[in-house]
Amino acid sequence: MSAERERPSDARPAFHLPLPGQRAREDVDTELRFHIEGRIEELVAQGMPREEAEREARARFGDVARIGSEVASIDAATRRRREAGDIVESVRRDARLALRSLRRSPGFTAIAMLTLALGLGASTSIFTVLEAVVLRPLPYREPDQLVTIASQVSGAATAGKWGVSVAGYFHYLGHNRTFSEMGAYAGGDGTLLGADGAERVSVMSVTASIPRVLGMRAAIGRLITADDDRRGAPPVAVLSHALWRSRFGADPGVVGRTVTIEAQVAQVIGVLAEGSRMPADQEQADIYVPLALDPGARQENSHWLSVVGRLKDGATPEAARADLARLTAQFTELFPGAYSAAFMRNYHFAVDVTPLRDDVLGPTITRALWILFAAVGLVLLIACANVANLFLVRFEARRREVAIRSALGAERSHLATYYLAESVLLSLGAAACGLGVSYLALRLLLALAPADIPRLAGAGLGWPGVLFALGAALVTGVAFGLIPLGHTEVDVTTLREGGRGLTSSRRRNAARSALVVSQVALALVLLSSAGLLLRSFGALRGVRPGFRPEGALSFRVAVPNAKYGTFATTGAFYRELQTRLAAIPGVEAVGASTWLPLSSSGCSVVFAENEPLSPGALPKCVATPLTAPGYFRAMGIALEGRAPTWEETENGVAGAVVSRALAQHFWPSENPIGKGIKSNGQQPPYYRVVGVAEDVRAKRMDEPPAEIVYYPMKPIPGTSLWSPPGGMAFVVRTRVAHPQGLTPAIRRAVAAIDADVPVVDVRTLDHLITGSMTRVSFPMVLLGIAAGIALLLSAVGIYGVIAYVVSQRRSEIGIRMALGAGARGVVAMIMRQSFLLAAVGLVTGAALFLALGRVLATLLYGVGPRDPATVAAGAVILAAVALLASYVPARRAARVDPIIALRSE
Repeated sequence: MSAERERPSDARPAFHLPLPGQRAREDVDTELRFHIEGRIEELVAQGMPREEAEREARARFGDVARIGSEVASIDAATRRRREAGDIVESVRRDARLALRSLRRSPGFTAIAMLTLALGLGASTSIFTVLEAVVLRPLPYREPDQLVTIASQVSGAATAGKWGVSVAGYFHYLGHNRTFSEMGAYAGGDGTLLGADGAERVSVMSVTASIPRVLGMRAAIGRLITADDDRRGAPPVAVLSHALWRSRFGADPGVVGRTVTIEAQVAQVIGVLAEGSRMPADQEQADIYVPLALDPGARQENSHWLSVVGRLKDGATPEAARADLARLTAQFTELFPGAYSAAFMRNYHFAVDVTPLRDDVLGPTITRALWILFAAVGLVLLIACANVANLFLVRFEARRREVAIRSALGAERSHLATYYLAESVLLSLGAAACGLGVSYLALRLLLALAPADIPRLAGAGLGWPGVLFALGAALVTGVAFGLIPLGHTEVDVTTLREGGRGLTSSRRRNAARSALVVSQVALALVLLSSAGLLLRSFGALRGVRPGFRPEGALSFRVAVPNAKYGTFATTGAFYRELQTRLAAIPGVEAVGASTWLPLSSSGCSVVFAENEPLSPGALPKCVATPLTAPGYFRAMGIALEGRAPTWEETENGVAGAVVSRALAQHFWPSENPIGKGIKSNGQQPPYYRVVGVAEDVRAKRMDEPPAEIVYYPMKPIPGTSLWSPPGGMAFVVRTRVAHPQGLTPAIRRAVAAIDADVPVVDVRTLDHLITGSMTRVSFPMVLLGIAAGIALLLSAVGIYGVIAYVVSQRRSEIGIRMALGAGARGVVAMIMRQSFLLAAVGLVTGAALFLALGRVLATLLYGVGPRDPATVAAGAVILAAVALLASYVPARRAARVDPIIALRSE
């Protein structure tokens, strides 16, 4: 027998493609084998040896393996496209069915969508602010490498952060090991003169290195260079993008022109790119000029520079702090006239290095925004609990539908897709409505927000907020869609009984009750938090500011130094302005000072006559405003003794007025009138105290009374310490109902003296008080709104659950009433069940609030974070709301006709 006939019939040739499990490859293998074997037999029949015939056949058909792989790849791609098309079509079909189902239940759809929209809208609005202020990277090149450098002082009345002195800055700049670059800046105000009149603008003086450190860019022209930033260089200025547009109409030809700032003419060399700003700019400085520091200037213990540095690659803030601490320890040796050993020791003088992000935001603002975000997150959870309850009730009503679908062969995966499509569609619709709610809420929020929140101007509903809303909607939609998936089994009893007499399982009743309990607990947390802030606000409102705000208006003026560079010229201007203002009809008193209560202030050391410092003691550092005659009467500040007159001030013999708190410190058991006080050493002459003023608050109403020395505008001979006051805050006390109505007359009075002096920051003294309490009032209002929404949602949730329970127990109630139960008994039974749920929620919420209450401690005043009275008041309100919400379904249950209820069974 030949070798060919000995081969088994199922044997495969050597070119077999071993592709197990792949049908397409096997089909290709079979087809090719058939044709090749046929060709072999044909060649053999023509007389060719079989081995040569096999070689010829294989050569004719080419690379069989490659052909098989290509066909298999084509088949796999075709299958994937078909499966993807099937999935898309399935999702589209389920979406259409889900949309039709939601349209058939308009009540459920509207309530669920509105409830979820409230939660999504509130959380999206706060997230938008949080993202803009806290989460968004700082607008600088590689912001994580930027740090601020400051002087840290402890153990003194001036404890806190100071700036950096000129000597300290140059020492740090030249000898550090951890910074690649360092720059300094100082902010201030100036009067911009031009054809359009005088305008008060913010002026930022910067070193030439600042643009490199921060990565600032010019829109047109150039930025400040080292040649500009030197003593004696021609004055130059860089405009902010905002000022370029508002004042100069975005004219590119502004570069090369000159502007007049405080009577100094400077050439405009460039315009900053939009969005470029300094770390200290909460809004944006208007004009940038060279700082022109002199490294050879006299060494002074004056810390007025703000310094920012860029760390070298691999350096950390901790390493930079240690590096600069090494340099700070050399101050006494290098600068003995400015940094004595006693000063360094008594003030615990040290250097502080803080990441720029932490310095810009500060812990209080970040903490408050996270608290608010957590609060609206609780509102979203309460809304989700409400909607979850609605889905549970909806599923109970659709159990027969689910059973029929399962009995007809619907797979669990198909049911899951259908229910997920329904819940996700509803959640996405709620997200669309929630974005509208968020837009309106953002406008309210920005109107109420304190002015000192940095970067708030950049908050707006953009892609981060939209993505957050969509993400939250998808998560909640998937969660709601998972609710029915544990109950899709075939229920033969349900099919046989036609749905009559269906009752929900104990497990589902427990789930609904748990959702209501969680709603009540979270609502109590929000309500108690809002209550604490409300009590804090009330306590702040009860604090006496020390002045009478009613009927008083304040504004600021600043005179150009070139025209008013002496005490005589500034004094003459302010006295004439006071005279003109007093002549305005309705004005009762006019005064002026370099500082107003409830606003930021620096401090200067003061010494009392015949009160030597004990060894190691530090001099008192207090507010030292320069004050014009008439100030205390205009402010409504009570005064013992008297205030200096204009004649005394102009003649250089005026005395000083001290606050009651400072008088109590220096002379606790003596009459301070006639005592001596001064701020530039302990050698005579001293100012004589001529009056003691009622205490006022320095910056906020929740701070202790300020210790103040009110010095006259012109110093007495031998005590000169300050330069002439270029800017003053005027206070006008009026008899008119609306003091703001006097603003045009005030502007005319100033312009009549000097048209180049602008009037800015016009506001009532009531505004001072209101602005000082925004730290409490802002979160109080937002938490109050959140608590109100939570209270409403909780009431709706309790009502929904009790109403459903009543509908499920209709037959039971009918039997009870047929057996003699009265309407009052039925009402009491239903309300007991409601109260039990509320009580469990209240106990849970109280425990949760007491555990988390300390989070609010930094926002409170006059009340503890775990105040039991506040929690009790919140619990009473919630309990009353719960009982009221359950009363309507309870009354409906009491009206059940027992005969009808039994017949329906």
